[in-house]
Amino acid sequence: MSIRTYIAKRLFHAVLIAWGVMTAAFLLMRIGPHSPADKYIASLGAGHNVTQVVAAIESRYGVDRPLYEQYFNYIISLLKGDWGWSFGTSMPVADLISTHWVYSFQLILLSSIFAIVLGISLGIFSAVKKNTSADHAVTFFSFAGISIPHFWLGIMLILIFSVKLGWFSTYYDTSLPIFSLDNLYALTLPVLTLGTGMVAGYSRYVRSAMLENMGKDFVRTARAKGLPESTVIGKHVFRNAMLPVITIIMFDMSGIVFGGAYITEVIFGIPGLGWMSLKAVFADDYAVVLAVTLIGAFVTLLFTLLTDIAYTYLDPRIRYE
Repeated sequence: MSIRTYIAKRLFHAVLIAWGVMTAAFLLMRIGPHSPADKYIASLGAGHNVTQVVAAIESRYGVDRPLYEQYFNYIISLLKGDWGWSFGTSMPVADLISTHWVYSFQLILLSSIFAIVLGISLGIFSAVKKNTSADHAVTFFSFAGISIPHFWLGIMLILIFSVKLGWFSTYYDTSLPIFSLDNLYALTLPVLTLGTGMVAGYSRYVRSAMLENMGKDFVRTARAKGLPESTVIGKHVFRNAMLPVITIIMFDMSGIVFGGAYITEVIFGIPGLGWMSLKAVFADDYAVVLAVTLIGAFVTLLFTLLTDIAYTYLDPRIRYE
């Protein structure tokens, strides 16, 4: 099977999985006890007919129709590029996403760069310095970083560096230009919160993979030829060790969209997709929750496919049947 055929097959499967995720999320949101009219009822004054108001609002948003009709209308709207209407903000969901996605993207991008560079570097250093005090120190940090929950670390960083020392703001400043040093400085604590666990995990995976390859015959042959140790480690050992590490990194890229990034955004008040999604859940804003869920599913499927493709370039022996 050629790589193009494999990609086409995976894309077809991805469409089916995305459809399944969308259907499950749609049904879970619709069978809940709440209605888009709930937030309006609380603000109604005396003399209003609540039943008529609820009926009018539900009719406006189409939630008074049978479930199957709502479902097909939603699918048709998606195919037209219409993500729906936000009950909570009274604006198109597409406009909401276009406003908030950049905050999530910058947090995930900076955290990933921080984690990949530092995690891989510590893993290589730990493998080269095996069973030394430096190796033990990196191992201790790794286990501590993996064990600490994101939300606890974020809160502790705020208490120490924002409340006690006053070095950082306790809340993210949305007025800062995205491409500025001030914005980069403001993201220091969120990046540390989201990236620390990934750094710890990557360093352990890289160390393990490096040590496994350092004991193989091709490494002994390279050293027997008189190659410098830096060439042996950098060119021969590291390249072979990266194959399993790529899998972990790629899956982390998709996982943090639904996991740590959302939690980090809420802790630091970053108005990204996670922050927006949390507000939508509490407001029973169906369209927003569905849109963010679909985006998360798409990102996960995309990185899974990219992982498989990257394998063929890192290891030409891999073939897809």
